[in-house]
Amino acid sequence: MQILVVSDTHGRSEYLEQLLETEDARNSDWLIHCGDIGYDDEWLRMTFRGAVTIVAGNCDYGSDLPLEATVERENHGFYITHGHRYLMGGIDRLLYRAEELGCDVVLFGHTHRPYIEQDGDILACNPGSLAMPRQSDGRHTYAVLEVTEDGVTARIAEL
Repeated sequence: MQILVVSDTHGRSEYLEQLLETEDARNSDWLIHCGDIGYDDEWLRMTFRGAVTIVAGNCDYGSDLPLEATVERENHGFYITHGHRYLMGGIDRLLYRAEELGCDVVLFGHTHRPYIEQDGDILACNPGSLAMPRQSDGRHTYAVLEVTEDGVTARIAEL
């Protein structure tokens, strides 16, 4: 199974449209948006051909999206959140929350910077931002996760 992970698009639909034209999107079974989507959630659900999970970010004012989600797929627990409630001083609180929920993958956004780290049994991944990157190279990024019998791997890709 292949999973496409995005975050922090802030209503900039043109970046989601570009992403959905990529081979990574065409080959993905599930799309996860880690918050700060703006008002594109219904459009994304109708446009992407596979499953879609979206959580609210700190800029999704008035949204009825959940602040976090846990999903079990292919014998793995996925904890999905924007991260703004957990990232003060590092990712330790976020990893603890994932462990508390019995998840071995945590997906988050908020920082607008891509990040992948295997911390013990937990894979932590931030796809960066499709619309407003904050890393020094300014790349518009997303993540692709591969779920196999051997586990879950992640890579950062550029739009």
